[in-house]
Amino acid sequence: MSDSKSMGVISADSHVMEPVDMWEKPLYAKFGDDTPRVIKNFMGRSGTWFHTGGQVMNYGGSDTSSQQIGMQAAGWDPKVRVEFQKKADIACEVLNGTFMLLIMRHPNYACLRACCEVFNTWLGAFIAHDRTRLRGVGMLAMDDLAWSLKEVERCKKLGFDCVNIHLYAPPGQPPYRKAHWDPFWAKCQELEMPVQLHIITGRVPDPIHFHTPAEQGDSPRTQLAMMYEVMGVLANDFIFGGILDRFPTLKVICSEFEISWIPNFMWRLDHMQDAMSVRLPLPKLKEKASDYMRTRVWHGMIDDAFGAETIPEIGFDRILWGSDFPHVRSIGLDARPRLKKMFASFSEADRQRIVAGNAAHVFNIH
Repeated sequence: MSDSKSMGVISADSHVMEPVDMWEKPLYAKFGDDTPRVIKNFMGRSGTWFHTGGQVMNYGGSDTSSQQIGMQAAGWDPKVRVEFQKKADIACEVLNGTFMLLIMRHPNYACLRACCEVFNTWLGAFIAHDRTRLRGVGMLAMDDLAWSLKEVERCKKLGFDCVNIHLYAPPGQPPYRKAHWDPFWAKCQELEMPVQLHIITGRVPDPIHFHTPAEQGDSPRTQLAMMYEVMGVLANDFIFGGILDRFPTLKVICSEFEISWIPNFMWRLDHMQDAMSVRLPLPKLKEKASDYMRTRVWHGMIDDAFGAETIPEIGFDRILWGSDFPHVRSIGLDARPRLKKMFASFSEADRQRIVAGNAAHVFNIH
């Protein structure tokens, strides 16, 4: 994609593959079996499994792409990761956790907070290898406001460009739209720290890690529910809940939900605001409801089959392309030809925004 050479391609949503013993070593003495760790037997079956606290996953199945190109270590070794970027002709990647995303569903929130701290420290050291090419997304549990405020400041000091929060406030906590959370949004706004909502960090379990016949029989419904789970928090809290009105420079990013659902969602937002307003007791917004999706929220796309048709409906300045490397459906060394094909119908300027410019703006990459 030669027209993107001016800035290079930026993946706005890639992943590390954390060492599986990262949490067990510092945390097991305190949290015991609640600690995320490798286990050798599960449900009467021997093998290698990873216990996240909320689910048990088949360890080793989520880095297929990196295995196929012989670069598994790109997940945990920054030197190998930079080598991969150079081979793929990628300028830099914004890096999320892998196991840590699943750990976000841990029911023991004291353990979860400790896991976030361990992960953030490790990722800070990872990106320090090359802060031009390696950008970090910190992980924040959202069950304790005081802790979240402290940890987001530490994430800033670690050099992260974004923080990922629970998709919904945890059970027992006020919804994000409540004034209780306003100090957090204010702090993120002050720090110019975007807030990311990433798939898998909500209340719907990841069906990839279902094991019983009863669970697996519900996999299609669960997969769909997980893919569309972000709609509720955007509508309820960030838009009609007033967060985006109260904090006009807060940046919100939706990652790995793809984008072709958004035009219909925007229509439904406006339908609630207008036609349904006589029946729904909704607060008055400063803007048209759908415009928040066009002007205040950034939307991650990997390879949505209807992406090219959808992007003009949302706006070329709102789309963040990400490779998802090194996960099952990720785009690896073939990034350049894949991008050229996906966005062939767009102008050079619009392609440049999607594959680099928007990410540079949101994450302050220079």
